[in-house]
Amino acid sequence: MGETEGSVVLYIAGAGGFGREVASYAAEIIAAGRWQARLGGFLDDTDANPAFFGCSLPVINTINGWRPKPEDRVVVAVGEPAARRQVTDRLIQSGARFATLIHPTAWVAAQARVGQGCIIAPLAAVAPYAEIGDHAVINVHAGIGHDVRLGAYSVVAPQAVLNGFVTTAEEVLVGSSAVITARLSVGTGAKISAGSVVYSDVPAHATAHGNPARMARLP
Repeated sequence: MGETEGSVVLYIAGAGGFGREVASYAAEIIAAGRWQARLGGFLDDTDANPAFFGCSLPVINTINGWRPKPEDRVVVAVGEPAARRQVTDRLIQSGARFATLIHPTAWVAAQARVGQGCIIAPLAAVAPYAEIGDHAVINVHAGIGHDVRLGAYSVVAPQAVLNGFVTTAEEVLVGSSAVITARLSVGTGAKISAGSVVYSDVPAHATAHGNPARMARLP
């Protein structure tokens, strides 16, 4: 985690369903002794009510209303790539410092590089020499192959796989159980639909869907 001070307080930006998942990941990381910190609450601009779903962690402020202290850290729990970037940019303007969350059950090879603000969920795998850009998400049971370059703010959904030497630009969304075969490139803002199998490069701002995946340009 990169922090050892007991005074560190972690906030989660986004109190929706993914935010509640991330709160659980963070609590388990702390309980496992991977990080000396405590959870401070959610930052959220909506009417999300975590308590309705049994989550005891409260919403303590809006995103713009929060003023971080030197010991505070924040992680963005927003599942749509462009929105992740927007929220992150707002937090940067407030002087926020970001945490990277790697669940104890995830495997991240010693030779892999993981950027700041990333979330690596339970049972995910990041193979040797992969590079994970800042503020990316690798969700439950997702697999990142050797030498993959995953762009900043990208989101890899549960059980999706990026095979060796795949390169994505920023803000890419890879849907659940999708597969990108080896050595392909995926452009900025592209989306891979759930269950798709990609055998050719995906242009920027396109959607790939089906098996074999067909390309459609986003409006």
